[in-house]
Formats: sequence, C-alpha cells, structure tokens
Amino acid sequence: MSWGAVIQWNTSSPSHYELPSSINSYVLYCRNVLIEKINKTIIPKEANGFALALLLGVKMDMNKALVNAYTQLGIIHIIAISGMHLDILFKSLKRLTSYFPKNKIFNIIEIVILLILVWTYTFMANASPSIVRASVFFSIYLLGNFYALSSFTLNTIAGGILILILTNVRGIEHIGLQLSYAAVIGIHLFYKILYTSVDIDNPIIRFLWSNCCVSLAAQLTTFPILLLHFHQAASWVLVSNFIMVPLSNIILYGLAIILILPKGLAIYGGMLVVKYIQFFNQFVQQWFLNTKAGTLQITMSVLQVIGYYLLLLFVYLWIYQKKSSYLLAVLGLITCYTVLKLFS
Repeated sequence: MSWGAVIQWNTSSPSHYELPSSINSYVLYCRNVLIEKINKTIIPKEANGFALALLLGVKMDMNKALVNAYTQLGIIHIIAISGMHLDILFKSLKRLTSYFPKNKIFNIIEIVILLILVWTYTFMANASPSIVRASVFFSIYLLGNFYALSSFTLNTIAGGILILILTNVRGIEHIGLQLSYAAVIGIHLFYKILYTSVDIDNPIIRFLWSNCCVSLAAQLTTFPILLLHFHQAASWVLVSNFIMVPLSNIILYGLAIILILPKGLAIYGGMLVVKYIQFFNQFVQQWFLNTKAGTLQITMSVLQVIGYYLLLLFVYLWIYQKKSSYLLAVLGLITCYTVLKLFS
C-alpha cells in the first residue's frame, strides 16, 4: 500500500528528470573521449558506425540493409545497448576490484567505484531504457552484497521493476521492459535445468551448450510476448542467437581493450577489430541472403499468453519439485485448450 501511494504521488504529475550540470558535463566529456578514441582507431565508416552502435547505441551511421539483416535473423539486440553490454563491463570491473583487500573501507571504495562506472556508462549511452533496467538490477545486487543480505534473484528483479514503476508508472506497459524482464526470469529459472540435463565432458562443447541453453531459456519466456504484440517471430532466432551472440562478445572485448590501450598500440588493435567487424557483418549478410531468413506469422491472444505461462510454470514446478500433481495440471491445461480449439 505504501509503495502504491508513493507511485501514485510521484506519477500523478510526471516531471522531466535532468542531471545536474556538473554531472552532465562529466558524462559528456567521457562520451566524447570514447567517441574520439573510436574515430581514431576504427577508421572505415561502416566499421566505425558499427562500433559506436555497439558501445553507445548510436545507429545513425549503420547500413540500413545490415540493420534489416540483424532484425530478420532475430539478433537486433546485439547492436542495442542492453544488459549484455553492462554484464561484460560489470564482470570485468569486478575482476579488477577483486584484488582489493577484504575489509570495510575497501568494500566501500569498491562499491562506490562500481556504481559510479556503471551509471557513468549508462548515461554515456543516453540512458536508454534497456540499459537503465540493467543498471538498476546491478545496483540492487551490489548494495545487497555490500550489506551481506541473502540473495534471491526474483526479489532483485521485482525490486528493479518497482523502482522503474516509481519513476514512470506507465513503463510497465512498455514492450521493451516486458521482454527484458521476461528474458531475465527465463534465464534464471530454466538455464540451470537445461544446462544440467545433459552431461558434457568436452569443454568446447560444454561452452557451446551453455550458450544454447541461455538462448533457449530466454526464448521460452519472451516468445509469447513477441507473438502477442507483433504476431510474428524471427524464423532463425534460436540458431542465430546461439552462434552470433558469443561472436559479438569478442567485438565488445576487443573495443574495450582498444579504449584501455595507449594510442600507438590502440591503432594496431583497431586494425584487427576492423577486420573482425567486417567479417562479422559480412557473415550476417550472407547468412541472411542465403537462408532467406524471414518471420513466422503466428498470433496469440492475451488468454493464450496467460495459458502458456501457466503451462510453463507447472512444467517448471514439476521438474523442480518432482510432484505428479503439477504434471497432471500440465496435461489438464493442454486438454482444456485442445477441447476449446476443437469446438471453437
């Protein structure tokens, strides 16, 4: 009730939030330094536009045909600033701060550095909704760890949603928010179940299977939302995410290394990254043209989406708790749906 009152009070007369001028100047300075470094090391126009889209979400200089290929293959999220980018930044920073001595003072220094860098990058990327959602999630996670609170990921997700609703109560209707949190919940609930369902000794195959499980887990929970809003889905979405997401991470790490390196070494590093970007984009275009990737036209109603999520919930509970009653519930839902479709 208190949350509801605060949300109602805060959103009854929506206001535009602006950064203080000093913070805004600092963010712009960091952004300009990053863009200048990319412009000096990634020279070819198409590769430069791709690098800026990947780092800052600037898509103005990207080839329209290339963007269409990414869209049709269901991997447009690769060139949209999202939690994937922040996750790489966050894990890299955590590795660096892990060398700090383990005491209260250095714990405070660590959390301050991490929060400042995470939110600086968020504002450098123009605070797009997708990266703000990820930043809120990581901030809650960091603060919870700092106070040694017990971790329950679904509560962290729910806390992030509450904070976002507090700033904009209509945000819950945004398709991006629904897809983002559906993907996170899907990965949290189903990734481990899928990954441990097969025993693999080979580390390379295990890595590939892990990526496949992440993609599949996210698709399980986002698929009905896509069909509800757009009535279509990319036909190659599972395969393309399985192959292209790990390959795109190499570009992100390469760009991060370029930004850290001194100017002389960064130019040589930039040449390698340019070659890889050109290969990557050419591979995407050829795949799109040769496979004739398109969209599957499927329509789902609100009632069908609710039924799908109930079915998914009962399947999860059956796998997790091994109770036959949940399996009976799954069979009951399938039977009811079949009968309704038969006589509709």
